[in-house]
Formats: sequence, structure tokens, C-alpha cells
Amino acid sequence: MADTCRVPRASYDSQATASDATMDQDEKLERYRDTYPESSAIYPPNQTSSPYTPRLTDDLEDGLGTQLDDDEQVGLMQADRDARSARRRGAPVWSMMASKKRASMYAGCLICTGVVIGFVLGLPLLQWLSSNTSTSTSASATPAPSLADSFTADKTDALSSLHASSTASTASGEWKQSASPDTAAGHYAFSNTSVFQVDFQDAGWNTFAQAAAGTGLDIDQVSSSKSKSGQDLMPLDMDTVFGGTLSPQSSDLTWCEQDPDQGVFSHVDWAKRNIWLEDVTHARHQKTGLGKVASFGGKSLIVQGKNVVDDRGRMLDWTSYKFSPDVRWVLFFTTETNQWRYSKKSHLWLHNIATQKTVPLGSGPRVPPKVTFAAWAPAPAPATSASAAAAQDAPSIAFVEDNNLFVIPRAGEPAVQVTQDGAATIFNAVPDWVYEEEVYGSDSVMWFSPRGTKLVFLRLDETEVPVYEFPRYNPDPYRSGLTTPYQNMTRMKYPKPGFANPTVSVKMIDLDEIRDATRKGASVMPTQYTLHSPVSDKGKATNEVDRVLSSDAGAKERLVTEVKWVSDTDLLVKETDRYSDVMRIVLFDLSPQAKASAAGTQVVGQVVRRQDARADASGWIRAAQTIEPLSHHNLSIGSTAYLDIVVSTDGYRHLAYYETATSDKPVFLTRGRWEIAELKHVDAKRGRAYFIAATPTPALRNAYYVELPDWKTTSKPTRYTVKQPVAITDVSKPGSYDVSFDPKGAYYVVDYRGPDVPYQKVVGVDDPKFELMLEENTLLRQISSQYVKPSSTFYQLVLNSTLPDGSATVVSVKEIRPHDFDASGATKYPVLVRVYGGPDSQLVDARWNRADWHQYVASTLGYIVVVVDGRGTGFKGQLYRSCVAGNLGHLEAQDVAEAASLVSTLGYVDSRRIGLWGWSYGGYLTAKTIELASNVFSLAVSVAPVTNWLFYDSVYTERYLKSPITNKHGYDTAAVHVNTRFAKTKYLLMQGSADDNVHFSNSAHMLDLLTKAKVRGFRFRMFTDSSHSVSTRGAYRELFEEMTAFLTETWGAGGKREDKNHLTGKKGRPALHNSVE
Repeated sequence: MADTCRVPRASYDSQATASDATMDQDEKLERYRDTYPESSAIYPPNQTSSPYTPRLTDDLEDGLGTQLDDDEQVGLMQADRDARSARRRGAPVWSMMASKKRASMYAGCLICTGVVIGFVLGLPLLQWLSSNTSTSTSASATPAPSLADSFTADKTDALSSLHASSTASTASGEWKQSASPDTAAGHYAFSNTSVFQVDFQDAGWNTFAQAAAGTGLDIDQVSSSKSKSGQDLMPLDMDTVFGGTLSPQSSDLTWCEQDPDQGVFSHVDWAKRNIWLEDVTHARHQKTGLGKVASFGGKSLIVQGKNVVDDRGRMLDWTSYKFSPDVRWVLFFTTETNQWRYSKKSHLWLHNIATQKTVPLGSGPRVPPKVTFAAWAPAPAPATSASAAAAQDAPSIAFVEDNNLFVIPRAGEPAVQVTQDGAATIFNAVPDWVYEEEVYGSDSVMWFSPRGTKLVFLRLDETEVPVYEFPRYNPDPYRSGLTTPYQNMTRMKYPKPGFANPTVSVKMIDLDEIRDATRKGASVMPTQYTLHSPVSDKGKATNEVDRVLSSDAGAKERLVTEVKWVSDTDLLVKETDRYSDVMRIVLFDLSPQAKASAAGTQVVGQVVRRQDARADASGWIRAAQTIEPLSHHNLSIGSTAYLDIVVSTDGYRHLAYYETATSDKPVFLTRGRWEIAELKHVDAKRGRAYFIAATPTPALRNAYYVELPDWKTTSKPTRYTVKQPVAITDVSKPGSYDVSFDPKGAYYVVDYRGPDVPYQKVVGVDDPKFELMLEENTLLRQISSQYVKPSSTFYQLVLNSTLPDGSATVVSVKEIRPHDFDASGATKYPVLVRVYGGPDSQLVDARWNRADWHQYVASTLGYIVVVVDGRGTGFKGQLYRSCVAGNLGHLEAQDVAEAASLVSTLGYVDSRRIGLWGWSYGGYLTAKTIELASNVFSLAVSVAPVTNWLFYDSVYTERYLKSPITNKHGYDTAAVHVNTRFAKTKYLLMQGSADDNVHFSNSAHMLDLLTKAKVRGFRFRMFTDSSHSVSTRGAYRELFEEMTAFLTETWGAGGKREDKNHLTGKKGRPALHNSVE
């Protein structure tokens, strides 16, 4: 390994222990349980995240997250009538035959003559109807465009002219669509309709041979235990799904930005708590024997776990770490306890690698964890040699304890307290609940300047925000049955629509000022500069955006949604009004000269960009951090140019270039009817920008790059020719990828996430032939081959409704079919529709999902699962997502109902057994859809639903529904209304009693409405002390066991085969699962 003591530019944040903050804490010191009671001001719930409660940033997860999305709208009764009239229903076949026989009997004088005539007429018709169930009678579906043509094929255009037929699909008048073979040649059983447009299929398997073909293994490698039914492959059971048997492994490789050499990463030997630094050339050579090790390459043991001990000599059981910029120090975090979704409290330790000394920071380990964030300041300037690095000051540290910000000027020195006002309602440099949940999705709101000379942070004042409180019945997160006579109350500041939001201000401190003062041995009280938004006559020409944000109320209630340094002295701050209607970006000059000319500690910025969502029909301004300066990894370029993801003129999110920090006109680097999901890396040296795009279909994720404009030229690049992005992942077949770049830009990790078995590998940028496989999941591939696998068919479904521009509404669908699926139509399957549907979210994706309850439902229960993304969801353009603004719940429910109705017409679907379920926003959408069209569904399950948007948080709700005063009608209609349709549907409602996100009052309200409407026979399950993820004391699996029981008790067996004499009205019989008759 080359000299690892040279000082690189930025700090490193280990992601080795990233987890959802609603998870049950894995460790909690026993001595704190009795000694330190829960805070009466703000005490965090400690629960577990759920993969079935998605929240989008992105991803999706990601996507897909546990935050609630809002939805609901007016006109639900009219929509119900429209949906009912759209369904194509005909008389039952047995009824038609009976009528024909009666007509024949009355036509003759003799009974025997009537019987003969009836038989003669009926037999050919029976034969024709029987043959029609397995043959196509109409044009086949249009095949999806080639994946290789991802930037030229226009799926929206290809689908926009297609509409659901309002006429019967067969000559007999039977309302079922006939099926074709479940193959590409047979158009995956959709041959009898043009509204089902197949994108691709992830094939399933039911035999050794199919499993071998699907996994790429030799058939003798596909070994298996016999199932109880004697079949070749094992069935999925709940233990397999929830026990992690089919969960993929992943590498803990984390790029080391601190090391000056390229391709260097850190990884941990968790058994010994040893931390290694290694470069990819050495790792490949060690693993494969291929290639040469780079001149700087090698492997170094940086930290030995046995040397990281407390003052009693006990080895620290740390769970995460952060290297200093000079790789001479390490911050360790222990006793991490989850607070909200992303935030934790921990004990903080500083370890000197050279001396092997470890000391606590902050209040130390003798008290419960209090530190909520800590980070290293970037080095002031890169050192060019080890001697130069040794001569530099030790790096600075900033951390937050008890909501106060502290700075350690040089590692090893005492901390300087920067703020004094931190309290239960005052947050400095860390977000309060609503900013953490709805704006930043992070545990920090502080930002160092690139060279570490300044620190900007947000101060959030919740004083005027009302308190919401809920009980903790059992204070022990692990053991059941310990409910106390009097409950502890969890109190949290939670703003709701129409009530006060936290007041935000932007602060800055000069770290050099602190360093200079402490170097001289002087006590220091750091100067806090306040960064003020300008009045309306400062910056670009005044317009309505400025009038909104410059008013007294607007300034007080504004949201600060992004803060980004574009140089060491230039800062961009993005702010919106509380309703996310208007946005402006303010530039602050924080150079010494500008600060000297400021009015005391007040610095006023200038407006450089604006957006008015009311004027451009975008619906809302999203809270996302998308600005990326070109100088991020190379300050020497001396430019304030930056990239951003903005909506192009054709209504899709694309990559735009801004030449300077003051530019207001974007130069688009990409275009097309597809969207960028995330900007991954900007490489100024190579002149490239890398990103993830939701293309060739919205369910997929591929990585690309585009060339950057020449930012070194003085003239503005008004003419930039958009070129086709270059793919760096395999677009020739369906896939979902993510990438992670070496900060030096020489290598990147390809993270393949599905639909096949996930893998990770390192690829060279300058040498594309360089590959280092990190994780192939070979064992998982073999284990997966031992179990039956349902198939997943991805398609677009064309509805009768239209978007605002007149084009057809096309919803994305993922249909999970049993492994022994019978496409002939002889077997009728129940269908469970899964929804989320929140604005800008996505549920239909191509990621690996074998460790998923829905796979169990399909393969073991024998049901079909249909996942639907309707209007309002993401990655289909602005018109598609923004049409729900101000009108939540109506269009989304309409789309779900119509999609389910169309699916029910398929020949293999049992239209009497169509169900619906969702979690969070999905639970809300489930209830709204039943309110709209219960005639389609026989059962429904809502988990942790919003039932009235006045109960949810203000930042999220007002983004889409605006003010409850000016849009009272929208709020009224967006609420769930219990009507007689709930009495006609088997309904299950479930929620955790300690839900800090969607409060339990939503379910209490729903129960009240059900009582008022005299709805009986529904089921309700409360999970004691569980949060939004429903996971405390084993609740998570129990929730799915409850749903499983509800399904089987209501519907019984899965697919049911029709007898040959089914036309006489006799009942069908259950399909023999795991076999084909």
C-alpha cells in the first residue's frame, strides 16, 4: 500500500451499519432500563423497518420507504358507476344453455323432439366454447420495443392510442378474455386483448430442468430435498421467506475517499473488528491471480480491534466508524440506539491509530447515548507528502449532543460548544422529526465547505409545533407480557396541516476562526452568521415567487430543502413555501470580503433561480437534494458550475448543466420520454456525469454517462448537442442496477439487484476489461434452485381514462403467477392486488424478490399477485404524477379499480376472488378503492393507513393537498368515507399502537366510522407498542401470518380447476398445487 498518511480532500462516512431507524434496537444497555426513564419531552420509538412499507427518494430503495404518501379525492361515487359500466359482464354459460334448451322444448310438440333438438344444437356450441378457452380469437399484444433501443423507443407513444374495448371479447358473449400460452410466443397469456402490453417476464420454474435453465446451473447441481407432496422442488414456506434463506449477501466494500490513491477501499473483519485498506488491483490479484498490482497497491491493516478499548481495557463493540481525512484517526460509534427513521443516539469515541489510544467524546459512556451525529471536517488542503501531512494540524471534528453543536478544532483537543440553546424543541445541525422524515431523509443538516474552512447548519425551532403523544404499554422492547399499570407517554412535536411548522434558519460558523483562537490558547465563543433570504428586490427580477417567500408569514413558514457548497466560499440554498408551490435558489457569497461588508452577523444572499409550480403545472416542488458541483472531487478546476436534475420542456426529469452559480438557464445534457432516477458521480477530470435512469421501462434501472460541456470556456454553452447516453450496465436484458464510484473516478462497483440472483463486481473506467467479482451469491443461486419459483410478468395496462394532454392512462403492472401456472383458462386463480400509489413513488420494480411474502402467496397459496402503479406514481413524467395534486385518492383509486377489473376478465382469473392490500399510503389507497368500487373486490387489507389527511404531517400533506383552508373540499374528499361498500367486502385493518409516522388515531378514526356505518364482520388487529413498521416483539411476521389466515379463510384454496361438465353449473375443484393435471 502506498503512503496512506497523505491527506486527501474529504471525510469518509462508513455505511457498514446503515439501517432504518424504525428498527428494534439490537443492543440496549440493561443498566439504563431502570436508571434512565423515557424522556417526557421527546423519546424515540425503537422498531424495525419493513420491506413492505416503501418510501421513495429513490430507492426507492427506494425505493420505496416507510413514509406515508397522501392520496384521495372527489367524485368517488361517479367513478364507481363508471367502473361498473366499464366492466364487460355476460350471462353465465350454464344460464345461456338452460335458456336454449327451454326454447327448443317449447318449439316442438313432443318432449323427446325437444331433447333431441336441444342436444343437436347444444353439443356444437359446447365444443366451440371449450376450444375457445385455450385459443386466441383476436390480435396479439404489441411486443415491447427492444431494450437495446432504450433511448429511441417511445413506449408511451406506442401505448397511448390503445384503449380497453367496451365490447364482449368472444362471439359467445362470455365476458372472460381467453388465454394463450404463458410464453413469449403466446404473449404470456394476453393474446385476446390489446390493452395488456408485455414488457418482459422473469420466468419461474417447477422442475429440476426448469430450475437449472433458470439459474444457469447444471442439472446435477440443482439438488433438492423432496417436498412432502413428493415433488422435485421444495415449496416456499413462511420460515424460508422470513428466515433469510433466500436473502442475498452483499460485500461491505466502501470506497475510501480519504486515501489519495485511486481504487482504495476499506472493509471490516467483523469477527475481530479489524479494519483493512486495500486497492482493487491487489484484491483482484489475491482472489484470481490475474493482472498486476498497481505501483501504489497493496493491503494494510489500519485498525486492530483488540487495540480499540475503553478506559477499563475492554474491547469496544463498535458498530460504525469514520476515518479522518489523513487516515490517522478514527471515530467509533457504540451503543447505537435508533431514534426515528434515520437518526440514532450513540456513544462517540476517538481512536488515534499511531498511539492506539481511544478516548470518549461528549458526555461519555457513563450516561445513556446522547450523540446524534459526528463527522470529520475536510482537510484545508491536500498534503503532497507524508512529511507535509505530519506538519499539518490534526483534523477537526463536529458533533451534536443534546441538540447542541460542538467543534473539536484539532483531534485530541477539548471540544468547543458552538450553540447553547439546544433543547427538546431546538435542533442545531440535526433535523427534527418532520425534516428528517419528509425533507432530507438523513440524520444531519450540517455541511462543511469543501476545504473545511466553514460549517453551515440548520437551526430548527419547534416551540410552536403542537405535541402529539402516545402510550408505551410495555417498556421492554423484547419481552412480552410486561405491561405496566401506568403507561409511559412518548411525546413528540409533530406538525399537522394548518398548524405551525418548525421555524428554520441557516447558520454559518468560521472554523478557521475557532482554530486560530484555540491555537493561541484563548477561550472562544464562535460567531454565528445568519444567512438571510433576500427581500424581493434582491437578485433576479422580482416576481410572485419572491412575494410569497419574502412576506413575513412566508419567511417564517418556508422550508429549506437543499444546501450545497459549489466552491469553498459560494453556497446555494434552496427554499420553498410551506405548500411546496414556489421555489427559489439563493446564492450566498461567504468569502472574507463579503463577510466583512455584511451587516454584523447577517448575510443576505441573492436569488439565482426560481420555479412556480402553480404556473408550470408541475403540481409541487419536490424536496430532493439533486445539485452536484463539478468541483466536488476536484477543487482545482476553480469553477462554480454545477449539475441538477430538473424537469425538461417535454415534462421529464433530466440532467441539466448550469455554467456558474448565478446561472438560471439550464443546458440539458439528456432528453427523452424517460427519467433520471439519481445522479451518481461527476468526473470533471474525464468530463463525464454518471447517472441511474428508469429505462428502457420504468421498472428497470440502468447506469449511463454523458459527456460534460467544456466548463473552462468563458462563453456560455448555449448550443449543446444532446447525445445518446452511454450505458455502463447491460441493457440487452431486463435488469435493475445501482453503481458506486471510487471518488477518484477510476473504478466503480456494479450492484446488480435483480430480477436474477444479485451480484456485485468492480469494473474499471479507463480499462473496461478490469473486473473484480465481489459477491456472486453462488450459494444463494443453488439454494434458490431448490425451491419452486413463481414467474413475474411485467406489463403496461391501458385504461379508458386519459392524462391532461389527452393521451391514454397506462399503468405499470407486475403479475406474480404460481410456479405451476395454468394459462389455459381451465384453472381459475384468485388475485391479490398490492398497492402503494403515493405521489412520485414506485412499487413495480425488477429487483430480486424471492425472500418476499408475495412469493409465498403465489407459490404456496396458489394465488396470483398483481402489483399496480397508477397515476400519481413516479418515473413516467410530470403529467402522470402531477395530475393527483390537490385531489389525492380519487384518480389513484380509479386506476386500481379499473386495472383490477380488467385483470378479472382474463380467462385464468376467478373474478369472484379479487382482493386488495397495502401498507401506509397503500393501506389508505386500499380503503379509498373499496369506497369507490367494492364490487370488484371481495376482500381488502389496510395496514397502518391514513384515514384523514388532517391527521398526517404538514410537510408531506400540504405538498400535495395544499392548505386545508383554501382546499377544504380536497381534504374532505381525500378522507376515507365508510359507506355500504365496506359491508360488502371482507375487511382487515391492522396497525401498531406506537406508530410515530401514521398515528394510531387514523385507525381509531376508521373504527369510529365503521361503527357509525354499522359495518360488522370486519377484522381489526392492533400490535402493541409497534411503530409504523409493525415489528416489536415479533409483530412483523405475525402481521403476515394474520394476513395469510385472512386470505385462506376467506378464499380457500388457490387455483380451482373447472370440471369438464362445468357448464352445467357444478362447482369447480381446487387445483392440485405443485402439479399439472
